[in-house]
Amino acid sequence: MKNYSDHIAIIGAGIAGLTLGCVLKKEGIPVIIFEKSESISNYGAGISISNNGISILKKIGVFDNIKQSSSNPKVTRFFSKRTQISSFEVNVITTSREVLYRELLNKYYSYGGEILFNHCLNKINIDNSEVSFTNNHSFKVDHIAACDGIRSLCRSSIGEIEKPIYSGYSVWRALIDKRQEDIKTFLGPNHHIVTYPINKDKVSFVAAIKTTREIEDSWRQKGTYDELRNDLKDSNENFYSFLKNHSDIYKWGIYTRSTPKTIFKKNITLLGDAAHPIVPFLGQGGCLALEDSYVFGKLILSLHGDLNKIQNSYEDLRLKRIYKIKNLSERQGYLNHISNPVMTSGRNMIMKFFPSIAMHSIREIWGYDVDNALTKIKH
Repeated sequence: MKNYSDHIAIIGAGIAGLTLGCVLKKEGIPVIIFEKSESISNYGAGISISNNGISILKKIGVFDNIKQSSSNPKVTRFFSKRTQISSFEVNVITTSREVLYRELLNKYYSYGGEILFNHCLNKINIDNSEVSFTNNHSFKVDHIAACDGIRSLCRSSIGEIEKPIYSGYSVWRALIDKRQEDIKTFLGPNHHIVTYPINKDKVSFVAAIKTTREIEDSWRQKGTYDELRNDLKDSNENFYSFLKNHSDIYKWGIYTRSTPKTIFKKNITLLGDAAHPIVPFLGQGGCLALEDSYVFGKLILSLHGDLNKIQNSYEDLRLKRIYKIKNLSERQGYLNHISNPVMTSGRNMIMKFFPSIAMHSIREIWGYDVDNALTKIKH
């Protein structure tokens, strides 16, 4: 087997892992990605990328290709009780995970990057920087970057051993052959529906349901239109009737973990959902993964291998922002699913007559300048 003792080992070939691989490999830093699946998976899901994520895609050189295969909505419209209550100007890229993964993977390979598929993590020794897999392969590496998602096995290595917690929300999703220019959000009691274009011919459908009934955390679990309609019994069927003859409707439960007090220990650092899974109501899960990976990669380059300083600087830059977005996402989930009629009217009035208040926190998140944040690190 090849010797990877001078390589940074990235566990997981998702958004965080591929982005970090691109940042490091471009600068000639030895890196190897270990992925448990036999290929890069996407399961047909849509994803929205706001300005803070777009800036990272531009920095690593994949934005133009992604934009060509995606959509760039300029307006998001909000509806309640069949009536549009507000609209906001936006500048986001809405695409499929398939497109995002493909372009990140192609960029990584263009730098000569290597991925070992069918390597499911079994055990980590953070004292000796050793990783072992269920296929009986083991490697000594230089450092371990944990990008293995919400079910992260790496996370237990820093003392975070609690299981993912059901958030109280489940989600339906589908990709539909349909044309649409804007983002549309339908707010209803205990649910909301979002539709947005991912290219000129397809639309992503997402319906979030507030429910105590726990659904499995799986991107592969299929559901039926009748089940969807039952979950959306308080909604206007016109908002989702185009799914009636669509067989590929999926449902999954949203799970979170408590945000850790630290996101590193010894020879391991957590990135993306392994560090901070959040509810998806601000569309920031993927963007945070992009930010994490870019920041960590740039710190490795600028701090010249000083691991203690790299990890402490990474944590200083990321934890405060992670906490903020986690809290705002949970608040947005509450606002999206209000069932009290009086409170619903109050929310709608604020969105209609005081849009700057409604969008203030979101625009602040979108305007994050990652390079400016990095300049505050003392070298």
